[in-house]
Amino acid sequence: MTTRRTRGFHGLLILGLAFALAASACGGDDATAPPETVVVTEIVEVEVEVPGETVTEIVEVEVEVPGETVTVTSIVTEIVTETVTETVEVEVTAPPPPLSESKVRWAGFGGMAELLFFVAEDGGFFEAEGLELERIELAGGVNLFTALASGSVAFTQLGTQHGIRAVTNGLDFRGIFGFSHGPNEFGIISAEAAAAAGITEDSTIDEKFEALRGLTIGTGRPGSTTTTLAIGAMEQRGIDTATEVELVPLGSGSAMLPAFQAGEIDAFFWIPPETQVAALEEGVVTIDFRVLPELAGVNWASFFTTDNYILEHPDTVQAFLRAVLNAREWALANEGDAREIARARFPDLEESAFAASFQIDYDSLKPSILFSEDGFEKWRYILNLPNTTLMSAVATNELVIQAATELGIPIG
Repeated sequence: MTTRRTRGFHGLLILGLAFALAASACGGDDATAPPETVVVTEIVEVEVEVPGETVTEIVEVEVEVPGETVTVTSIVTEIVTETVTETVEVEVTAPPPPLSESKVRWAGFGGMAELLFFVAEDGGFFEAEGLELERIELAGGVNLFTALASGSVAFTQLGTQHGIRAVTNGLDFRGIFGFSHGPNEFGIISAEAAAAAGITEDSTIDEKFEALRGLTIGTGRPGSTTTTLAIGAMEQRGIDTATEVELVPLGSGSAMLPAFQAGEIDAFFWIPPETQVAALEEGVVTIDFRVLPELAGVNWASFFTTDNYILEHPDTVQAFLRAVLNAREWALANEGDAREIARARFPDLEESAFAASFQIDYDSLKPSILFSEDGFEKWRYILNLPNTTLMSAVATNELVIQAATELGIPIG
């Protein structure tokens, strides 16, 4: 117990507080109860009136009673011949029990799409929940799918389509934190190809897609989310992707960007920041998937785990969700600080490309994080899947709602 005193008689006040805490912590009259230390979450300010003066004492108390809350409701202090009674409330909380699994692995595909994870990690939100996360970067959703299916990671950021495919094939993937805003993918068309097709950045979205005919186009791995979206969007607009374009599965943005800059491909589909770096070249034309009407509100991606992991480590899952919810809430209230965290992750990125990339993914934090039946059905339509896999088999809103309720955070 530590105190800061300004008058000699305050020792009586502190002594009274110590006796009250000791009685509460040790069970009152039970003299055999072992002494315990209490951790108090508040500094108590006590004001005592003495004839001719008023003195305020700041009391800091450290006590620890595992699993219970101790409240001191009254202190009686004798000063000379006068008795002064003050009511003091001291809230004592025991430290939370250790998580069933505190060291967990998380897989991401790199880029600014991991903004929320960067904020949660660098802002200390995982640590505050007793979690120690090891981040593994695996380019492309196919690799992330394999990592989760094999059990080598506990959580991953993954396109919802992979969850649908997993459940369709008997795997127990479970989306627990969704994004309902649609995709952040972009198509990039070289200045030479754009000029040959007579399109500019101001051309319509359909004119930009039409310009893709006959081009050599870089994509992610077959079956990845970006590749699925790109093929689906082209097919929707009458482009036969088997005969009218040449698709080159380069796998990741780190391979596509240099190939594009070297003129080895005419266009590519990926996510920020590689797409925004490519867009800096004069005459380059972008295709923004966020404006495609068929993708509005689609449940594009989620943080996934498995049903088995939820059953074995429900406390770890809830701790993870509380961390990312708190990180999201903090980031939305502190855009400048979130921007600094992101900047530190991409120190070599040209400023204008960084600014555009950050804003795209920062804005994607704002809509509701809940899955919707409509958003889920849109993914099924894009994948041309039969009406056999329900949203309830792939994703749940229950766990994130529970975590948000505990924190008092609105999630829409």
